[in-house]
Amino acid sequence: MSSILLALTLLCTTPVSGVAANPASAALSGVQDPEPDPQLRKRQLRGEYGRYRANNDLTYYHLDIRVSPESKSIRGKVTVGFRMLSDDNRIQLDLNSELSVDKIVLDSQELPYQREFNAVFIDHPDGFKAGKEYSLDFHYSGYPKSGGRFGGISFDEDPAGRPWIYTACEGPGSSYWWPSKDQWRDEVESMDISVAVPNGLTDVSNGRYMGK
Repeated sequence: MSSILLALTLLCTTPVSGVAANPASAALSGVQDPEPDPQLRKRQLRGEYGRYRANNDLTYYHLDIRVSPESKSIRGKVTVGFRMLSDDNRIQLDLNSELSVDKIVLDSQELPYQREFNAVFIDHPDGFKAGKEYSLDFHYSGYPKSGGRFGGISFDEDPAGRPWIYTACEGPGSSYWWPSKDQWRDEVESMDISVAVPNGLTDVSNGRYMGK
């Protein structure tokens, strides 16, 4: 048995000893680490339930926007309520990189943020505290591009030539047209939706109608 184990050990270690060459030789031969794939990083930010998502629990959204059929634009804010699960100085929300972040406000104070692809990292100068509930206003605007029938938001017309604007974002996610914690592992507890549209148009949304 000992001879077999020795043989296996030699087989495993021999290749390692063979590549333990002068570090400079790799550089001289022109061998380099591959460049990081930007699309891979983009997919990681989209799909991973990383630290800055896992450190908080969603409690509430208020989507409050104005839709302009003429300019094919949206503008407004989303109030995001969340409860911190651990002390940290940053959380992650998501918004299509083609839309603008106008400002992010917490308790009348604008918070600094950083964007990386569709991720928006929001920092608190004094830190977010575990167990505390927060409510921030995420102001945004822009001209969302239509991704087709099931590609987020589309500005079309009905057979009579009247504006017909609809959303279908199960694939690209809600952050395609409004800022959110766009990750299936944390479902919001409650939500209000307020949509301003031109006279003659009516918004139809999920939930119970609360009036104008």
